[in-house]
Amino acid sequence: MKTFIAFMLILFQTTFLFAQDKDYSEWYLQREDVDIFVKELGAKKDTVIVVHGGFGANHDYMIDAIKGLKNKFHFVLYDQRGSLLSPTGKENLTFQKNVEDLYELTKALKLKKVKLLCHSMGTLIGMEFTKQHPSLVTNLVLTGALIPKSDSLQSVFSKRQKSQVNVLMNRKEVRKHAQPYKDKGIDSLKSIKDIERSRLTHKDLTGYWRLKFAAVNIYDITKTNLLKGGRAYYKPEASAMSETVNWDYDYRNSMNDNTKTMIINGAFDFLDFDGKIYHSLIKGYPNIQLNIIPDAGHNAWIDKPRLFEEYLVKGLE
Repeated sequence: MKTFIAFMLILFQTTFLFAQDKDYSEWYLQREDVDIFVKELGAKKDTVIVVHGGFGANHDYMIDAIKGLKNKFHFVLYDQRGSLLSPTGKENLTFQKNVEDLYELTKALKLKKVKLLCHSMGTLIGMEFTKQHPSLVTNLVLTGALIPKSDSLQSVFSKRQKSQVNVLMNRKEVRKHAQPYKDKGIDSLKSIKDIERSRLTHKDLTGYWRLKFAAVNIYDITKTNLLKGGRAYYKPEASAMSETVNWDYDYRNSMNDNTKTMIINGAFDFLDFDGKIYHSLIKGYPNIQLNIIPDAGHNAWIDKPRLFEEYLVKGLE
């Protein structure tokens, strides 16, 4: 009897895992100059398209941002042109083509209305898309959001923003976690061959890189291993799209008048500590709701998953 019960438990677990593994579909949006990789999760009719950051990042890290919500929404994630699973030549990498890909995706999905969840540089795509297609977007949720009004690239990536990165990188808790690597001599490495003559391993090098990556993107440095992306998942060539952005923009009217807009930023987002700039820019725009999550960074869902989910659901419903 015990053997039979054990067999049935194994069978149930295997079936459950197989079902989990098949709870998505993958396909390609075929454009003239690139095949866009697409992944769908969840079976609900209420569709949310997820726009990752970068430019040049990968959709995969955003799956954690929507964890636990597959029973509430139908999520569509995709790799933007030039990203890991949607490679193309540099001549095809423009911001406008990136925005057009999103529009073609809504057409392929036969959507008359769409909800967007955008992160980091993806928020720029979401804001521009909403401006170009005001009747299409019902809900616009931006997290790790770029400011909605700019007169130049320097106003977005300002001296203040750079100083905030420096603050995050040099926090006491970050230095504490970095110290074991320094004790092993990581600062004295001149080449990869030096590892053989040190106490360091290749795993140590990755760990040190991941710590620095996490220091900027999350506030709770003890959650470093939960941060996905970077390295092989990031294609720096796609940053060429930044060169084609018109950095003199103002998206506030379209965000306020045409859609339900919610911003979810961490208080320690390297783009805008405490949402100070954002607060000042959206005064007089009552339909743009700003939520600042305490003790959270650029990827706020890692620092404060429950509060992030609460705001996200409110923003999408």
